[in-house]
Amino acid sequence: MCFNVFGIRVEITFLFVAFIAFILTMKVPSNVLITVVSSLIHEVGHILIMFILENRPEKVRFELTGINIIRKQDMRISNKSEIIISLGGPLANAIILILCCLYLCFYKNNSILTFACINFILMTFNLLPIKGLDGGSSLYFLMLQKYDSSFSAKIIYITSVVFIFLIFIWGIYAFASTNYNFSIIIIAIFLTLSLFSKNEY
Repeated sequence: MCFNVFGIRVEITFLFVAFIAFILTMKVPSNVLITVVSSLIHEVGHILIMFILENRPEKVRFELTGINIIRKQDMRISNKSEIIISLGGPLANAIILILCCLYLCFYKNNSILTFACINFILMTFNLLPIKGLDGGSSLYFLMLQKYDSSFSAKIIYITSVVFIFLIFIWGIYAFASTNYNFSIIIIAIFLTLSLFSKNEY
């Protein structure tokens, strides 16, 4: 499925639609649906910042693994703009978190509390200085203002290894103490694979 929105080509794959349909029709835990919505809000934050900076993407592709924002190949963006764009996703989650907290000050609602917690987790996780995450991208472009790309990439690689190792340790602890929940270990493996990605920032 393809269509244009404000000059941006939007592509929605069959697997993405099938996944959403599965969530809506099956008795999937509400946390899963809230996580999907929060992730969409995160990506919309990036896109809105790109619009504000007049650097709109060429294509937005909805895939089973998430939303892929594709820029024009000839697009040139300053390091400061790259930092702001990288922080757009966590900022969107932070705004939702604040709104949820304000709501919870007056009304008690378990769904809103879960929504707030998941947005907090997404915001915090994405701010980690790991390659492939918003925090890693922000730190990389911040360092580019003083150092060359080779040195900056090495620093990001080192910080990524350190934080992924800590996540692995956390995952092993969670696996042993929470009825063999290995979700954190899977996340650590995914982040490890991102270190070998040839894609630059």
